[in-house]
Amino acid sequence: MTGSDSIETSDVSKRVFVFLCTAASFAILSTTMAKNPALPLLAADIGASDSQIGFISAMSPIPGILISALAGAYSDRVGRTRLLNYSLVVFSTAPLLYLLVSEPWQLAAVRFYHGFATAIFMPVAMAAVADMYGPKQRGRNLALYSSATMVGRSAAPFLGGTILYFTTFGDVYLACEVTGVLAMVIALTIPWRGRAADSANLREKDVLGSLASLAKDKIVMTTSMMEGAQYYAMGAFEAFVPLYGVHIGLNALEIGIVMGAQIVSMLVSKPFLGSLSDARGRRPGIIAGLIVGGLAMIGLPASSDFLTLTIVSVIFGVSVAMVTASTSALVSERAGPSRHGSSLGLLSSIMDVGHSAGPLATGFVIGAFSFGYGFDVAGLILLAGAVAFVIVVRGD
Repeated sequence: MTGSDSIETSDVSKRVFVFLCTAASFAILSTTMAKNPALPLLAADIGASDSQIGFISAMSPIPGILISALAGAYSDRVGRTRLLNYSLVVFSTAPLLYLLVSEPWQLAAVRFYHGFATAIFMPVAMAAVADMYGPKQRGRNLALYSSATMVGRSAAPFLGGTILYFTTFGDVYLACEVTGVLAMVIALTIPWRGRAADSANLREKDVLGSLASLAKDKIVMTTSMMEGAQYYAMGAFEAFVPLYGVHIGLNALEIGIVMGAQIVSMLVSKPFLGSLSDARGRRPGIIAGLIVGGLAMIGLPASSDFLTLTIVSVIFGVSVAMVTASTSALVSERAGPSRHGSSLGLLSSIMDVGHSAGPLATGFVIGAFSFGYGFDVAGLILLAGAVAFVIVVRGD
Protein backbone atom coordinates (compact mmCIF):
# COMPACT_ATOMS: atom_id res chain seq x y z
CA MET A 1 0.00 0.00 0.00
CA THR A 2 1.52 3.35 -1.04
CA GLY A 3 0.98 6.71 0.64
CA SER A 4 -1.40 7.79 -2.13
CA ASP A 5 -3.36 4.56 -1.76
CA SER A 6 -4.10 5.48 1.85
CA ILE A 7 -5.92 8.70 0.96
CA GLU A 8 -9.50 7.69 0.22
CA THR A 9 -12.42 9.94 -0.62
CA SER A 10 -14.88 7.49 -2.22
CA ASP A 11 -18.44 7.03 -1.09
CA VAL A 12 -17.52 3.65 0.37
CA SER A 13 -14.77 5.27 2.45
CA LYS A 14 -17.22 7.87 3.70
CA ARG A 15 -19.57 5.08 4.75
CA VAL A 16 -16.70 3.34 6.56
CA PHE A 17 -15.97 6.59 8.37
CA VAL A 18 -19.62 7.16 9.35
CA PHE A 19 -20.10 3.57 10.57
CA LEU A 20 -16.83 3.68 12.50
CA CYS A 21 -17.79 6.96 14.14
CA THR A 22 -21.23 5.62 15.08
CA ALA A 23 -19.83 2.43 16.60
CA ALA A 24 -17.25 4.47 18.48
CA SER A 25 -19.92 6.79 19.83
CA PHE A 26 -21.90 3.93 21.36
CA ALA A 27 -18.75 2.20 22.64
CA ILE A 28 -17.51 5.32 24.39
CA LEU A 29 -21.00 6.06 25.72
CA SER A 30 -20.92 2.63 27.35
CA THR A 31 -17.48 2.88 28.91
CA THR A 32 -17.84 6.53 29.99
CA MET A 33 -21.22 5.98 31.62
CA ALA A 34 -19.58 3.21 33.62
CA LYS A 35 -17.28 5.75 35.28
CA ASN A 36 -18.81 9.22 34.99
CA PRO A 37 -20.34 10.11 37.41
CA ALA A 38 -21.22 6.63 38.74
CA LEU A 39 -17.80 5.11 39.44
CA PRO A 40 -16.49 7.33 42.27
CA LEU A 41 -19.96 7.42 43.82
CA LEU A 42 -20.26 3.61 43.63
CA ALA A 43 -16.77 3.26 45.08
CA ALA A 44 -17.68 5.52 48.00
CA ASP A 45 -20.96 3.63 48.45
CA ILE A 46 -19.13 0.30 48.94
CA GLY A 47 -16.74 1.86 51.45
CA ALA A 48 -13.70 2.95 49.42
CA SER A 49 -11.48 5.69 50.88
CA ASP A 50 -10.26 8.71 48.88
CA SER A 51 -6.97 6.99 48.05
CA GLN A 52 -8.81 3.78 47.11
CA ILE A 53 -11.12 5.75 44.82
CA GLY A 54 -8.07 7.18 43.09
CA PHE A 55 -6.62 3.67 42.78
CA ILE A 56 -9.89 2.29 41.34
CA SER A 57 -10.13 5.15 38.84
CA ALA A 58 -6.51 4.53 37.84
CA MET A 59 -7.14 0.89 36.95
CA SER A 60 -8.85 1.32 33.58
CA PRO A 61 -6.01 3.25 31.89
CA ILE A 62 -3.40 0.65 32.93
CA PRO A 63 -4.24 -1.77 30.07
CA GLY A 64 -3.65 1.14 27.72
CA ILE A 65 -0.19 1.61 29.19
CA LEU A 66 0.51 -2.09 28.67
CA ILE A 67 -0.95 -2.80 25.23
CA SER A 68 -2.11 0.27 23.28
CA ALA A 69 1.27 0.72 21.57
CA LEU A 70 1.46 -2.99 20.74
CA ALA A 71 -2.14 -3.06 19.50
CA GLY A 72 -1.58 -0.09 17.22
CA ALA A 73 1.70 -1.48 15.86
CA TYR A 74 0.22 -4.94 15.36
CA SER A 75 -2.68 -3.41 13.42
CA ASP A 76 -0.11 -1.96 10.98
CA ARG A 77 0.86 -5.54 10.27
CA VAL A 78 -2.47 -7.43 10.21
CA GLY A 79 -5.06 -4.72 9.50
CA ARG A 80 -7.47 -2.86 11.74
CA THR A 81 -10.67 -4.94 12.02
CA ARG A 82 -9.29 -7.91 13.94
CA LEU A 83 -8.09 -5.69 16.77
CA LEU A 84 -11.29 -3.61 16.76
CA ASN A 85 -13.40 -6.75 17.11
CA TYR A 86 -11.36 -7.95 20.10
CA SER A 87 -12.01 -4.64 21.84
CA LEU A 88 -15.74 -4.79 21.15
CA VAL A 89 -16.00 -8.13 22.97
CA VAL A 90 -14.77 -6.35 26.11
CA PHE A 91 -17.12 -3.38 25.56
CA SER A 92 -20.07 -5.79 25.44
CA THR A 93 -19.16 -7.99 28.43
CA ALA A 94 -17.53 -5.75 31.06
CA PRO A 95 -20.68 -3.81 32.14
CA LEU A 96 -22.29 -6.96 33.53
CA LEU A 97 -19.41 -7.45 35.95
CA TYR A 98 -20.17 -4.20 37.80
CA LEU A 99 -23.43 -5.80 38.96
CA LEU A 100 -21.40 -8.33 40.97
CA VAL A 101 -19.09 -6.04 42.95
CA SER A 102 -19.38 -5.49 46.69
CA GLU A 103 -15.76 -4.70 47.67
CA PRO A 104 -13.34 -2.00 46.45
CA TRP A 105 -10.82 -4.58 45.16
CA GLN A 106 -13.52 -6.20 43.02
CA LEU A 107 -14.40 -2.85 41.48
CA ALA A 108 -10.71 -2.24 40.74
CA ALA A 109 -10.48 -5.63 38.98
CA VAL A 110 -13.53 -4.89 36.83
CA ARG A 111 -12.11 -1.49 35.88
CA PHE A 112 -8.84 -3.17 34.85
CA TYR A 113 -10.68 -5.58 32.54
CA HIS A 114 -12.89 -2.81 31.12
CA GLY A 115 -9.78 -0.79 30.31
CA PHE A 116 -8.75 -3.26 27.60
CA ALA A 117 -11.71 -2.10 25.48
CA THR A 118 -10.53 1.45 24.90
CA ALA A 119 -6.85 0.44 25.12
CA ILE A 120 -7.25 -1.46 21.86
CA PHE A 121 -10.13 0.35 20.18
CA MET A 122 -8.98 3.97 20.31
CA PRO A 123 -5.47 3.80 18.75
CA VAL A 124 -6.56 1.28 16.11
CA ALA A 125 -9.67 3.27 15.12
CA MET A 126 -7.65 6.50 14.95
CA ALA A 127 -5.08 4.74 12.77
CA ALA A 128 -7.91 3.65 10.46
CA VAL A 129 -9.00 7.29 10.12
CA ALA A 130 -5.43 8.47 9.55
CA ASP A 131 -5.10 5.86 6.78
CA MET A 132 -8.04 7.35 4.90
CA TYR A 133 -7.04 11.02 4.79
CA GLY A 134 -4.05 13.13 3.77
CA PRO A 135 -2.37 15.92 5.77
CA LYS A 136 -4.75 18.64 4.58
CA GLN A 137 -7.75 16.72 5.94
CA ARG A 138 -6.24 14.52 8.64
CA GLY A 139 -6.52 16.94 11.55
CA ARG A 140 -10.12 17.76 10.71
CA ASN A 141 -11.21 14.13 10.28
CA LEU A 142 -9.35 12.85 13.30
CA ALA A 143 -11.08 15.64 15.21
CA LEU A 144 -14.46 14.70 13.69
CA TYR A 145 -13.89 11.09 14.72
CA SER A 146 -12.93 12.25 18.19
CA SER A 147 -16.05 14.43 18.33
CA ALA A 148 -18.14 11.39 17.42
CA THR A 149 -16.70 9.63 20.44
CA MET A 150 -17.47 12.78 22.41
CA VAL A 151 -21.15 12.43 21.48
CA GLY A 152 -21.13 9.25 23.52
CA ARG A 153 -18.79 10.72 26.12
CA SER A 154 -20.95 13.83 26.57
CA ALA A 155 -24.23 11.93 26.76
CA ALA A 156 -22.81 9.54 29.37
CA PRO A 157 -22.70 11.78 32.47
CA PHE A 158 -26.12 13.28 31.69
CA LEU A 159 -27.67 9.86 31.08
CA GLY A 160 -25.76 8.16 33.88
CA GLY A 161 -26.46 10.96 36.33
CA THR A 162 -30.16 10.96 35.46
CA ILE A 163 -30.49 7.17 35.77
CA LEU A 164 -28.65 7.24 39.08
CA TYR A 165 -30.76 10.13 40.38
CA PHE A 166 -34.01 8.25 39.73
CA THR A 167 -32.96 4.59 40.12
CA THR A 168 -29.86 2.60 41.18
CA PHE A 169 -26.25 1.80 40.25
CA GLY A 170 -27.45 -1.50 38.78
CA ASP A 171 -29.62 0.27 36.23
CA VAL A 172 -26.69 2.46 35.18
CA TYR A 173 -24.59 -0.59 34.37
CA LEU A 174 -27.44 -2.33 32.55
CA ALA A 175 -27.62 0.76 30.32
CA CYS A 176 -23.84 0.40 29.76
CA GLU A 177 -24.41 -3.19 28.66
CA VAL A 178 -27.07 -2.24 26.12
CA THR A 179 -24.92 0.45 24.52
CA GLY A 180 -21.84 -1.80 24.48
CA VAL A 181 -23.76 -4.48 22.56
CA LEU A 182 -25.07 -1.84 20.13
CA ALA A 183 -21.49 -0.77 19.41
CA MET A 184 -20.54 -4.34 18.54
CA VAL A 185 -23.54 -4.81 16.24
CA ILE A 186 -22.82 -1.58 14.34
CA ALA A 187 -19.10 -2.37 14.04
CA LEU A 188 -19.85 -5.75 12.50
CA THR A 189 -21.74 -4.01 9.65
CA ILE A 190 -18.87 -1.66 8.65
CA PRO A 191 -18.15 -2.17 4.89
CA TRP A 192 -14.39 -2.59 5.36
CA ARG A 193 -13.65 -4.82 2.35
CA GLY A 194 -11.13 -3.25 0.02
CA ARG A 195 -10.56 -0.21 2.20
CA ALA A 196 -7.03 0.85 3.03
CA ALA A 197 -8.12 1.24 6.66
CA ASP A 198 -8.56 -2.54 6.85
CA SER A 199 -5.43 -3.53 4.93
CA ALA A 200 -2.29 -4.82 6.56
CA ASN A 201 0.51 -2.39 5.88
CA LEU A 202 3.16 -4.78 4.62
CA ARG A 203 5.97 -2.28 5.16
CA GLU A 204 6.00 -2.85 8.92
CA LYS A 205 6.75 -6.47 9.77
CA ASP A 206 8.72 -5.69 12.94
CA VAL A 207 6.21 -4.51 15.55
CA LEU A 208 8.74 -3.87 18.32
CA GLY A 209 11.25 -2.31 15.93
CA SER A 210 8.66 0.16 14.70
CA LEU A 211 7.89 1.23 18.24
CA ALA A 212 11.57 1.44 19.18
CA SER A 213 12.34 3.77 16.28
CA LEU A 214 9.46 6.07 17.19
CA ALA A 215 10.60 6.14 20.82
CA LYS A 216 13.81 7.80 19.60
CA ASP A 217 11.92 10.62 17.84
CA LYS A 218 11.87 13.60 20.22
CA ILE A 219 8.84 15.23 18.54
CA VAL A 220 6.74 12.06 18.72
CA MET A 221 7.74 11.44 22.33
CA THR A 222 7.39 15.04 23.53
CA THR A 223 4.00 15.42 21.84
CA SER A 224 2.87 12.15 23.39
CA MET A 225 4.04 13.30 26.83
CA MET A 226 2.00 16.49 26.44
CA GLU A 227 -1.04 14.36 25.78
CA GLY A 228 -0.11 12.36 28.87
CA ALA A 229 0.06 15.56 30.93
CA GLN A 230 -3.33 16.66 29.59
CA TYR A 231 -4.86 13.32 30.54
CA TYR A 232 -3.24 13.44 33.99
CA ALA A 233 -5.36 16.53 34.60
CA MET A 234 -8.38 14.99 32.91
CA GLY A 235 -8.11 11.85 35.06
CA ALA A 236 -7.97 14.01 38.18
CA PHE A 237 -10.96 16.02 36.91
CA GLU A 238 -13.07 12.93 36.15
CA ALA A 239 -12.31 11.16 39.42
CA PHE A 240 -12.61 14.02 41.89
CA VAL A 241 -14.84 16.76 40.49
CA PRO A 242 -17.91 14.55 41.20
CA LEU A 243 -16.76 14.20 44.82
CA TYR A 244 -15.92 17.90 44.98
CA GLY A 245 -19.45 18.55 43.74
CA VAL A 246 -20.83 16.52 46.65
CA HIS A 247 -18.49 18.48 48.95
CA ILE A 248 -20.02 21.80 47.88
CA GLY A 249 -23.59 20.48 48.07
CA LEU A 250 -24.50 19.46 44.50
CA ASN A 251 -26.83 16.53 43.82
CA ALA A 252 -26.20 13.67 41.36
CA LEU A 253 -28.08 15.38 38.53
CA GLU A 254 -26.14 18.64 38.92
CA ILE A 255 -22.87 16.72 39.05
CA GLY A 256 -23.82 14.94 35.84
CA ILE A 257 -24.45 18.32 34.17
CA VAL A 258 -21.09 19.69 35.35
CA MET A 259 -19.24 16.67 34.01
CA GLY A 260 -21.25 16.64 30.80
CA ALA A 261 -20.56 20.33 30.18
CA GLN A 262 -16.84 19.62 30.01
CA ILE A 263 -17.35 16.92 27.39
CA VAL A 264 -19.89 18.90 25.33
CA SER A 265 -17.45 21.78 25.12
CA MET A 266 -14.84 19.35 23.75
CA LEU A 267 -17.33 17.94 21.24
CA VAL A 268 -18.38 21.34 19.89
CA SER A 269 -14.94 22.92 19.69
CA LYS A 270 -12.76 20.04 18.49
CA PRO A 271 -13.69 19.89 14.76
CA PHE A 272 -13.05 23.63 14.42
CA LEU A 273 -9.76 23.29 16.29
CA GLY A 274 -8.78 20.32 14.10
CA SER A 275 -9.40 22.34 10.95
CA LEU A 276 -7.43 25.20 12.47
CA SER A 277 -4.50 22.86 13.10
CA ASP A 278 -4.64 21.74 9.43
CA ALA A 279 -4.39 25.34 8.34
CA ARG A 280 -2.10 26.90 10.97
CA GLY A 281 -0.01 24.01 12.26
CA ARG A 282 -0.20 21.58 15.15
CA ARG A 283 2.09 23.11 17.76
CA PRO A 284 0.32 26.40 18.65
CA GLY A 285 -2.85 24.59 19.70
CA ILE A 286 -0.92 22.22 21.96
CA ILE A 287 0.84 25.08 23.74
CA ALA A 288 -2.29 27.20 24.15
CA GLY A 289 -4.36 24.25 25.34
CA LEU A 290 -1.88 23.29 28.04
CA ILE A 291 -1.82 26.86 29.37
CA VAL A 292 -5.61 27.27 29.39
CA GLY A 293 -6.09 23.83 30.96
CA GLY A 294 -3.54 24.56 33.67
CA LEU A 295 -5.27 27.79 34.62
CA ALA A 296 -8.67 26.08 34.65
CA MET A 297 -7.49 23.33 37.02
CA ILE A 298 -5.93 25.90 39.36
CA GLY A 299 -9.24 27.79 39.29
CA LEU A 300 -11.32 24.76 40.28
CA PRO A 301 -10.97 25.15 44.08
CA ALA A 302 -12.42 28.66 43.81
CA SER A 303 -15.63 27.22 42.31
CA SER A 304 -18.11 26.96 45.15
CA ASP A 305 -21.45 26.74 43.33
CA PHE A 306 -23.08 24.92 40.42
CA LEU A 307 -22.80 27.74 37.86
CA THR A 308 -19.15 28.58 38.51
CA LEU A 309 -18.11 24.93 38.48
CA THR A 310 -19.95 24.44 35.18
CA ILE A 311 -18.15 27.41 33.59
CA VAL A 312 -14.74 26.11 34.70
CA SER A 313 -15.72 22.69 33.37
CA VAL A 314 -16.47 24.18 29.94
CA ILE A 315 -13.13 26.04 29.85
CA PHE A 316 -11.26 22.89 30.79
CA GLY A 317 -13.08 20.94 28.08
CA VAL A 318 -12.04 23.45 25.41
CA SER A 319 -8.44 23.26 26.62
CA VAL A 320 -8.45 19.47 26.22
CA ALA A 321 -9.81 19.87 22.67
CA MET A 322 -7.07 22.39 21.84
CA VAL A 323 -4.36 19.90 22.78
CA THR A 324 -5.85 16.68 21.43
CA ALA A 325 -7.02 18.17 18.12
CA SER A 326 -3.33 18.51 17.21
CA THR A 327 -1.43 15.74 19.00
CA SER A 328 -2.77 12.72 17.07
CA ALA A 329 -2.34 14.42 13.70
CA LEU A 330 1.18 15.55 14.57
CA VAL A 331 2.50 12.14 15.66
CA SER A 332 0.87 10.25 12.75
CA GLU A 333 2.35 12.67 10.22
CA ARG A 334 5.75 12.52 11.87
CA ALA A 335 5.68 8.70 11.72
CA GLY A 336 4.43 8.37 8.14
CA PRO A 337 1.71 6.17 6.56
CA SER A 338 3.42 2.84 7.29
CA ARG A 339 3.43 3.51 11.04
CA HIS A 340 0.09 5.19 11.74
CA GLY A 341 -0.91 2.43 14.14
CA SER A 342 2.46 2.38 15.88
CA SER A 343 2.57 6.15 16.41
CA LEU A 344 -1.01 6.45 17.59
CA GLY A 345 -0.64 3.38 19.78
CA LEU A 346 2.45 4.88 21.40
CA LEU A 347 0.56 8.16 21.88
CA SER A 348 -2.31 6.25 23.50
CA SER A 349 -0.01 4.32 25.85
CA ILE A 350 1.66 7.49 27.09
CA MET A 351 -1.72 9.18 27.34
CA ASP A 352 -2.88 6.31 29.55
CA VAL A 353 0.17 6.71 31.79
CA GLY A 354 -1.05 10.22 32.50
CA HIS A 355 -4.70 9.18 32.70
CA SER A 356 -3.82 6.50 35.26
CA ALA A 357 -1.42 8.64 37.27
CA GLY A 358 -3.85 11.57 37.48
CA PRO A 359 -6.53 10.05 39.74
CA LEU A 360 -4.01 7.93 41.64
CA ALA A 361 -1.68 10.79 42.58
CA THR A 362 -4.52 13.27 43.05
CA GLY A 363 -6.26 10.85 45.41
CA PHE A 364 -3.21 10.74 47.64
CA VAL A 365 -2.77 14.53 47.56
CA ILE A 366 -6.44 15.16 48.36
CA GLY A 367 -6.38 12.53 51.10
CA ALA A 368 -3.31 14.12 52.68
CA PHE A 369 -4.26 17.77 52.15
CA SER A 370 -7.39 18.99 50.33
CA PHE A 371 -9.22 19.19 47.00
CA GLY A 372 -7.47 22.49 46.32
CA TYR A 373 -3.97 21.03 46.53
CA GLY A 374 -4.93 18.10 44.29
CA PHE A 375 -6.34 20.32 41.53
CA ASP A 376 -3.47 22.82 41.83
CA VAL A 377 -0.85 20.13 41.28
CA ALA A 378 -2.63 18.99 38.10
CA GLY A 379 -2.76 22.57 36.84
CA LEU A 380 0.92 23.17 37.52
CA ILE A 381 1.84 20.02 35.60
CA LEU A 382 0.03 21.39 32.53
CA LEU A 383 1.74 24.77 32.78
CA ALA A 384 5.14 23.11 33.18
CA GLY A 385 4.31 20.93 30.18
CA ALA A 386 3.67 23.97 28.01
CA VAL A 387 7.09 25.38 28.89
CA ALA A 388 8.79 22.03 28.26
CA PHE A 389 7.08 21.59 24.88
CA VAL A 390 8.20 25.02 23.69
CA ILE A 391 11.80 24.31 24.70
CA VAL A 392 11.97 20.87 23.07
CA VAL A 393 10.29 21.64 19.73
CA ARG A 394 11.81 25.08 19.23
CA GLY A 395 13.92 25.12 16.09
CA ASP A 396 12.93 21.61 14.95
